[in-house]
Amino acid sequence: MLVAASSLLLASLVSATPLPKACKILFDGRVPLTATPADFDKTTSLYNNQFILGQNQTFDEIIKFPIVLPSLINAKPVEVTINDQSIFFPGSGPLQSGFRRSELIPGPNNGTDSTVIGTTTVHFSIQTDPLKPLNYSHEYHPVWHERNDFNGDHFDLETGTPFTPSKESIPIHNPKTLRIAGFSVPTPEQNVFITDFTDFTWHNFALTIGWNTNKTTVYYSQNYEPLKKVAGPFTNDNSDGGQFHFGFLKLPTGPQGIDVAHQGYQEHIRGAEGLIYGGIFIEDSSNGCVTLS
Repeated sequence: MLVAASSLLLASLVSATPLPKACKILFDGRVPLTATPADFDKTTSLYNNQFILGQNQTFDEIIKFPIVLPSLINAKPVEVTINDQSIFFPGSGPLQSGFRRSELIPGPNNGTDSTVIGTTTVHFSIQTDPLKPLNYSHEYHPVWHERNDFNGDHFDLETGTPFTPSKESIPIHNPKTLRIAGFSVPTPEQNVFITDFTDFTWHNFALTIGWNTNKTTVYYSQNYEPLKKVAGPFTNDNSDGGQFHFGFLKLPTGPQGIDVAHQGYQEHIRGAEGLIYGGIFIEDSSNGCVTLS
């Protein structure tokens, strides 16, 4: 009865959730209410149905639909999980045994598509799952944008304990925080926003990225409050296009200087670790349009 009642409440709230109309949507990753985890393995999936997963894993195994209220601009919340089998094989070279990875990549985002041309804004909301908690002694990247040549990220959303503290432009005293950092190659990278990663709370983000102007602006709010600018526009290397990632890149622990993709220590995960996502879409902001609520 609780599940049925919660489902009815979710459906009623989703039907009342306002959808952005003013800005042109380039990619709409909001999942329909009828979606199943197996849909993410199909060629018709909104997201790439092959990447990124542990070797021999399927999205049907790692995608969950938790019973939580929808986010600010959402249809159906989606949970991405990792477990001990979430070890990615990139197709060349060895297994990435140092990482644990499960990620959603927008289907049309091939590295040079419209989402990385002109000025675009990526939206996403994120929430913890207290039943599948993270191990905050590790560094996690729940959202990032990777360059097309794989040599760095244009931005990272990070949480957990930094593997390399010297990479941070501010001291991280509380690992259970959400932190937006700019281009990942410099040391230190530019930390532009930080907030506590509180449970039972939707943390809503939007990043407006000028792919030619090399300017980035960050917006943030909680739950159902409209987004507000919290950083920028700041100068950032946004060259070379690339792909958006939503999910888990969990770094190992270990001594500085190791090859983190292939070395280091990962504790046994009891069951799974999970993060809940909502309101993922990318819009054209070339005319200054940014959806705030």
